[in-house]
Amino acid sequence: MIDIATSKDFEVIADLNVAAYAEFAWCLKPGSWKVMQKNLRNIAERAEAAEFMVYRSGNDIIGSVAYCPAGKGDAAIFKPDMASLLLLAVHPQHRGKGIAKALTIECIARAKNDKASSIGLFTSELMQSAQRIYRGLGFQQELELPMRYGIRYFRFILLLASDAIGS
Repeated sequence: MIDIATSKDFEVIADLNVAAYAEFAWCLKPGSWKVMQKNLRNIAERAEAAEFMVYRSGNDIIGSVAYCPAGKGDAAIFKPDMASLLLLAVHPQHRGKGIAKALTIECIARAKNDKASSIGLFTSELMQSAQRIYRGLGFQQELELPMRYGIRYFRFILLLASDAIGS
């Protein structure tokens, strides 16, 4: 079940983010995993501009995502009329169950409700499974972003003029 996160959930979301992204630590340039972990744990600050949503199984949070309405995302990456989603994470033990897709669809629905022209996200070359989900929902790789942590990142966008969301 998808719920709006509260500040009481932030520590669990931070731990979930680190668990979900830890498999990529060995691919990063030396010293980058510590920096990335700090970024992944920075939930309270991100919540000033984004709304975190969590996927619960019973009392456990097993997935999360941050949704930024248009104009609230990182201006260096997202256009002012573009909503964005950030930090999509699913606990490794719960992958392959449609949780990431459900959280992404929830962000798309919110962006449409907010009348954003599009919704964007950025992802790395390492996140092939996530890219398959995004492409399946109609997102298109639009732009290569500057490297972070020694790996390539890309901006994906989904135009929201159409009501078609992939299944």
